[in-house]
Amino acid sequence: MPVCAPLLDLSNGCKIPSIGLGTFKTTDSALVQQAISTALDAGYRHIDTAFIYSNEAQIGTALKSKMAEMGIAREDIFITTKLWGTEHHPHDVRPACEASLRRLQLDYVDLYLVHWPVHLSDTWKAMEALVDAGLVRSIGLSNFNRAQIDRIFAVARIKPTVLQIESSIAFLNEKLVEYAHSVGLVVTGYAPFGSPGTSPELPNPLEIPCVVEISKRHCKTPAQILIRHGIQRGLVVIPKSGTPQRICENIDVGSRIWSSSFPSTPPLPSIQVFNFELSADELAKLNAAEPNQCRRFALKSWADLPEYPFHDEF
Repeated sequence: MPVCAPLLDLSNGCKIPSIGLGTFKTTDSALVQQAISTALDAGYRHIDTAFIYSNEAQIGTALKSKMAEMGIAREDIFITTKLWGTEHHPHDVRPACEASLRRLQLDYVDLYLVHWPVHLSDTWKAMEALVDAGLVRSIGLSNFNRAQIDRIFAVARIKPTVLQIESSIAFLNEKLVEYAHSVGLVVTGYAPFGSPGTSPELPNPLEIPCVVEISKRHCKTPAQILIRHGIQRGLVVIPKSGTPQRICENIDVGSRIWSSSFPSTPPLPSIQVFNFELSADELAKLNAAEPNQCRRFALKSWADLPEYPFHDEF
């Protein structure tokens, strides 16, 4: 299909759009409907959700309506959802996935992630069975550290294709990004804007002087600069917004990029974050823009759990 974002190749031969709409904390039905409608109109073809976001049903209803209105085929939309930690017993994995599919009103999801490491090898075998059953196209990991990734690879019959982790200029997480790429994982970076407002004592990356300076130089918004920064680091980026103006800005319309991967969707314009490049000097400045690198999503209340992933450096 003519897509608004270039596609990245997954290790199993599937493809993932390099920009998606994050939906964390978007639960109101009217707001979800507005966000999905605006996103598809703007050119998004990748939606990221999770059981714990409590919005799969709202997203499913909004997607079904808007896809029918626009004539978008199911194969032209990439849907990610996630297995929550309370459903890691092997007997619970398939029912959890099937419940997500019912809420989303889909026969399959493109990517199903283990949202947090709770149990590893037995859960992974149950994830592999979802691929065998045709319920999911690809499986992956979220919030896993290097050692946990290695443990999955050691037992995997079907390897994970994606690692979703926090990554922004506020917390580059670069060592884990580099390691994931080295073992063939595509990395999705959540919270690309550093989740401004998470904590009042933490700086807002959208307001850091060098971000503002670079945005003015390129006639872009600070958000577009941070999205571009993630893209040039080789990440899939999933900016989250429920505001129509911000959704459109994050995937702002520009020149056309064509792909033959999805032939059935009408032509769509591409994204303005793909019609410019940050220089090596600009990338270096952005990488160094926040010297106090720290997670916005450390979930310290979970720190005593056996598989808490953030005790290790990466």
